[in-house]
Amino acid sequence: MLSAFWHVESVQWTFDKTTPDDINGELRHLAEFLANKQFDLVINLPMRGGGVRRVSSFMTHGYRTRRLAVDYSIPLVTDVKCTKLLVESMRVTGRNPGMKTHTDCMTSRRIVKLPGFIDVHVHLREPGATHKEDFASGTAAALAGGVTMVCAMPNTNPSIVDRDTFNQFRELARLGARCDYALYVGASDNNWEHVHELATQACGLKMYLNDTFGTLRLSDMAAWQRHLSRWPKRAPIVCHAERQSMAAVMLLAHLLERPIHICHVARKEEIQLIRAAKEKGMRVTCEVCPHHLFLSTRDLERLGAGMAEVRPLLCSPEDQEALWEHMEYIDVFATDHAPHTLEEKQSERPPPGFPGLETILPLLLQAVHEGRLTMEDIKRKFYRNPRTIFNLPEQPQTYVEIDLDEEWTISNNELKTKARWSPFNGTKVKGRVHRVVLRGEVAYIDGQVLVQPGYGQNVRAKIPLPQKSETEGNDLPSDTDVNDTFARLLTEGALAGTGTGTGTGSRSTTVHFEDDASNTSPAAGSFLRPVSPSPRLRLDSSSNATLKEYLQKNSPNPVAHCLVGKHVISVDMFGKEHLNDIFNLAQLLKSRVTKDRPVDDLLRGKIMASIFYEVSTRTQCSFGAAMQRLGGHVINMDQVTSSVKKGETLEDSIKVMASYADVLVLRHPEPGAVARAASFSRKPLINAGDGVGEHPTQALLDVFTIREEIGTVNGLTITMVGDLKNGRTVHSLARLLTLYNVTLQYVAPPGLGMPDAIMRYLDQRGVTQRTFDSIEQALPSTDVLYMTRIQRERFQTEEEYKRCCGHFIVTPKLMTRANKRTIVLHPLPRVEEISRDFDSDPRAAYFRQAEYGMYIRMSLLAMVVGCRSTAL
Repeated sequence: MLSAFWHVESVQWTFDKTTPDDINGELRHLAEFLANKQFDLVINLPMRGGGVRRVSSFMTHGYRTRRLAVDYSIPLVTDVKCTKLLVESMRVTGRNPGMKTHTDCMTSRRIVKLPGFIDVHVHLREPGATHKEDFASGTAAALAGGVTMVCAMPNTNPSIVDRDTFNQFRELARLGARCDYALYVGASDNNWEHVHELATQACGLKMYLNDTFGTLRLSDMAAWQRHLSRWPKRAPIVCHAERQSMAAVMLLAHLLERPIHICHVARKEEIQLIRAAKEKGMRVTCEVCPHHLFLSTRDLERLGAGMAEVRPLLCSPEDQEALWEHMEYIDVFATDHAPHTLEEKQSERPPPGFPGLETILPLLLQAVHEGRLTMEDIKRKFYRNPRTIFNLPEQPQTYVEIDLDEEWTISNNELKTKARWSPFNGTKVKGRVHRVVLRGEVAYIDGQVLVQPGYGQNVRAKIPLPQKSETEGNDLPSDTDVNDTFARLLTEGALAGTGTGTGTGSRSTTVHFEDDASNTSPAAGSFLRPVSPSPRLRLDSSSNATLKEYLQKNSPNPVAHCLVGKHVISVDMFGKEHLNDIFNLAQLLKSRVTKDRPVDDLLRGKIMASIFYEVSTRTQCSFGAAMQRLGGHVINMDQVTSSVKKGETLEDSIKVMASYADVLVLRHPEPGAVARAASFSRKPLINAGDGVGEHPTQALLDVFTIREEIGTVNGLTITMVGDLKNGRTVHSLARLLTLYNVTLQYVAPPGLGMPDAIMRYLDQRGVTQRTFDSIEQALPSTDVLYMTRIQRERFQTEEEYKRCCGHFIVTPKLMTRANKRTIVLHPLPRVEEISRDFDSDPRAAYFRQAEYGMYIRMSLLAMVVGCRSTAL
C-alpha cells in the first residue's frame, strides 16, 4: 500500500560499514539518508522489555535512528498506536497525508494546567437534608468542576452554631468528603459569647443578615455588633447582606476596625458601594456568583418562576452589566452551590438556590473565550484571593488540567450533584475539565470521579505526621534536572528490588499543609498563626549530613523541600512556615560559614545562571557568592555583552540559559518581565528585581535582618522612608510583613508615597498604617528605620529627580530622637540619605544587612535547587 504513494528504497540498517568487505556495501547507509534529510518521516518503535541491559552500556540502532531524526528535525513517530492510525488514515484517504514538518508535536487537545480551585461558598446540606446533597455527592461535583477545596456553610439541620454541632459537622465531612474542605460556623442571636472559641477550627463565621434558606438570620444590629466585636479580627467573617444591610454591616465593621467579606454581590448599587468603600480604604472583600454574572431577569421565563428562585434574586440586565464593569473590585468567584431536588423546585413553595459546582469553571472559561475575562482573572479570583482572604493552605501536588478547545453543552444528565439539574442546562461552552489531581492522586478524569468518600482533608485540622517511605516523593514531576530524575527512578527501582519500598496498599494519603492554623495563644503574636506540621529539625550538626537530609526530597520535613523546582517570583508565594524554614537554614549556613566550616558539597556540580538586565552589585554578587559557597558554579549574562544587543528576546534568552543551568536568577527593568520569563523556563527562576515591581529575595533578607538584629518581628513598628512609589524593595517587604503583627509608617517626598494598591492590600490584611511628613514625627515610635534612595533612573528629567532629593537624611543628631534599640536598614546603594558619620553607630545595620543577604540566598538556592543523594 505504501509503495503506491511513497518512493521506497532499501537501505542498510547499520550506520556505517564495519568492515571493508561488508556484504551489504552496495546499499546506502541509514545515516546518510538522515544527514541529507532525504526522509520525510521516520517511524521507529522503541525496544520493549529491554530492562535487563543497562542503558549506559547498550545503545540500539533504533535509538541512534531516533536520535538522528530528532537532531536533523525529521518528523518522528515512536508510538505503535499512532503508527497504526497514520497507516489507516492513508488507507482511508487514498493519498499522502499532509505533513507539517516544522511542527515538533501536534495534538487535537490544547491542555493547560491550572491550580486546584477553591470555592469558599457551598451548601452541602449535611446534616439534615441528604436527599438534596451530602458531602460525598457534593465534593464529587466539586472535583468534576475542577474545585479541589470547598468551604461548607452552616445553615444545615441542625444549624452549626456550637461545639457539639460543629463536631458532628466535622465528623460527617471527614467520612464523606472526596476533596479537601473547611467548615463554617454560624452566628446566632445567642451564641456570641462562646462561638469565637471555634475560630481556629472553622473556615470563618457566617452571619445571615437577610432572608435565606434556613433559620440563622440575626434579628437586630445589636447581635451583629456582638459578633463583630468578639470574633477574632484575623479570622474571616462572611456576611449574607443585601442592599441596606450590606451598607450597615460595612459601616459597623469599619467602626470596629475589622475586615469582613460580603457574599454573592448581585446589584449595581451594591458593587458601587463596595467600590467606594475600597477606594476609601475600608477593609472589605466580596464575591460574585456565576448565576448573577451569566443570568438575569431576562432568563426568568425560560427557567420558570420556581426554578429561578435564588437568594439574592436574579437581577436586571443593568445590574448584571454593572458586575462586569466592576470586575476589578470583585475579589472572589464563588458558586453559592445550593442544591434542591427538581420536585422541590417545581413545588408551590420552591426553596431558593442553584447547584453550581460543576458549571462555574466552564462558564468562566467561556467568558475567557469571549474576551470578557482572562485566565489570570480566574486564577486570581478563584484560587489566590480565596487562599489569601480565608487563610487557606496550599494543596501540594494539586492541579487541574483543562481542555481549552473542547466545545460542549452543559447537560443535566452528566451532573454528579444529587440535584441532577442546572439553570445552565443546554448552555454551550468552550473549555472542559479533563483531569484533576489532588495531593498526587488522580481524583477525576474525563467524567469519572476516582477518589472515595473520606479522601478529602480538613484544612483546618491538626494533622499528624505521616510515616513516609524513603522512596515516596512529595513534589510534582518536573524536568528541573533530567539526570537527577532518571537517577531517582533507578534508585527507586533498586529499593523496590530489595524490599524496602512501600507498596501501594500502604501508601499514606495523609496530607500536610504549611499554613495549618492552630496556635491561638497570646504569645503567638497574631491570630491563626501557622504551626509547623513536623518536628523541627535541629540543624547544628558538625557535619553536612543533617543539611543534606534537610534538603533532600525524601526528607521527613514536608516544608524543607516545598520549594524544590519552584519559581520564586513574588513574596505572595510564602507562608509563615516557609519563612521559618528559610530563616532557620540561613542561620545554620551563617553559623557554618563564620566558623569556617565548608558547605561546598551541598550544590556541587550545579550551575546558576545570573541574568541581569540592570546593573547590580549586592544582589548579583551575593547570589554568585551564595552559589559558590554551596559548591556550585555561576554563568553570567547581561544586556551589554550578550545577544540581547543583536535583538534576542527575553523569552529566547531564558530558554537558552535554562538549557545550561539548574537555576536562573533574573533581574529586568520591566515590571512583570520576570513572571513572563518564568513561563518560558523549565528550570526554577528567581526574581532578582523587576523594575518597580517586586524584589522578593530582598524582602526575605530584610525580615531575616530584623530577626537577627532585634530577635523578633512581631510587635514592631517599621518606618519606611524615601522613594516608596518606585521602590520595589519596600513593595515586597510590605507585602511580606503581612505575615506578622507589625505597624508600618511611611515618610516620603510629595508624589513618591506608597502606592494605593499596596496600601489597600495591607489594609485588607489588618496591618496598621500611618503616614508622616517628616522622620522626626515618626522616629519616637520606630523600631526599624528602613531608608531607601531616591532612584534617579525612575525619573524622566534631572530636574524632577533633584526636586525629590535631600528631604530626609539620617544623621547622628537626628538619631538622638530614636530609642537605643532602633536599627537603621537600607537596601543600598545609598546616595545621601544616610550620613557617613552615622556608619559607626551600632544601630547602623545596613552593611550587616548586606551580609545577611548572602546567607538568605544560600538558603533559598539550596531549597530551590535541592540537595540530591550521590550514593548511586
